[in-house]
Amino acid sequence: MIRLLLLVAALIAGIVAGPMLAGNQGDVLISAANQTLEMSLTTLILLIVVLFGAFFLLETLLKYLFSLSSSTRGWFSGRKTRKARQQTANGLMKVIEGDWKQAEKLVVKSAKHSDTPVLNYLAAAEAAQGLGDASQRDEYLKLAADIDGQSLAVALTRAKLQFRQQQYEQAVATLQDIQQDHSRNPVLLGLLKECYIKLEDWKPLLATLPQLEKAGVLSAEESFALELKAECGIMHHMAKQQGTEGLMGYWNSLSRKAKQRPELIGCFVRLMSQHHADNEAYTVLRDALKKNSDESLIALVPALNLPDNHPAIVRLQDLLRYDSSNPSTHSALGQLFMREGKWEEAKQHLEKAIALRPNVVDYGYLIEVMDKLDDTQGAATLSREALTLALPSKS
Repeated sequence: MIRLLLLVAALIAGIVAGPMLAGNQGDVLISAANQTLEMSLTTLILLIVVLFGAFFLLETLLKYLFSLSSSTRGWFSGRKTRKARQQTANGLMKVIEGDWKQAEKLVVKSAKHSDTPVLNYLAAAEAAQGLGDASQRDEYLKLAADIDGQSLAVALTRAKLQFRQQQYEQAVATLQDIQQDHSRNPVLLGLLKECYIKLEDWKPLLATLPQLEKAGVLSAEESFALELKAECGIMHHMAKQQGTEGLMGYWNSLSRKAKQRPELIGCFVRLMSQHHADNEAYTVLRDALKKNSDESLIALVPALNLPDNHPAIVRLQDLLRYDSSNPSTHSALGQLFMREGKWEEAKQHLEKAIALRPNVVDYGYLIEVMDKLDDTQGAATLSREALTLALPSKS
């Protein structure tokens, strides 16, 4: 625009000054080396104006040509981008459909001109795993990480694929690398939880439970259930690795609140009994029953192999004084009296248990007692009742 204004100003000046100088033009002599050039002042001015205009037109023409070239390049580039977008979309559809070979081909081919090459390589990694090629999967994940090494999506995709490939240790390592920067991410925490469960790595799972609940991955009830599972899992490991001494040590290290939970008491008692420490198991069970007459705990009493059943019988009879209509207590007493050979007492308690809560197992015990008492008819009647109870209802 400035050049155009200068050109117009020069033309106006030439038009105005030309007539004035027409009668007194003067001469201009230009000498260079052995060459000389002589012209009038008016001619020089006009020549300068013409040359300036020619340069201006040339510049404009060159700009137009370069602009046309850039536009052409942009058109070709845009065409490649549009094609890449279409191929990427088609490739992602193939991933969803499970057509791994075609999916890999499309997303890799379009990655170079894609708006989101990271997404292309992540989809390619999933397709490669679908084809069973873990090394190629890792190569695509590396390409994605090279583009955006700080991407949470890349790390989570890597961990998900490792988890699905049952590479749980590798998945945990991948997640732990980014956990500090994304400690509240629900997808990360949920995946970490699943890895710990698969690995039966209970201690870090317990440490993660507050974060899982806070992030909304687990409800309070789910967190409580998982805590019980983890604690019981730790006791299993202790019993396997360190025997009953290690198991007892871990039990004593638990909080008072934890040691009052029937589920944990039951887990501990069963594990101690499996390792032939029934007396120690009964001691813990007896103390628990003083404060909690949970039916699942009462049912554990006859499951223990005790050298002397009398203390256990007395403990159960004490429970009946506070709750005479507890079927579990009557069933447990009936089983203990069977061990003592006291068939009449066993019969009374087992009949009471069945009257309160018909149970096929208790029917089985009572039939055995009736046989011991030579009551064949009674045993036959009980067998028919038990069969009726065991058969599914036709209604």
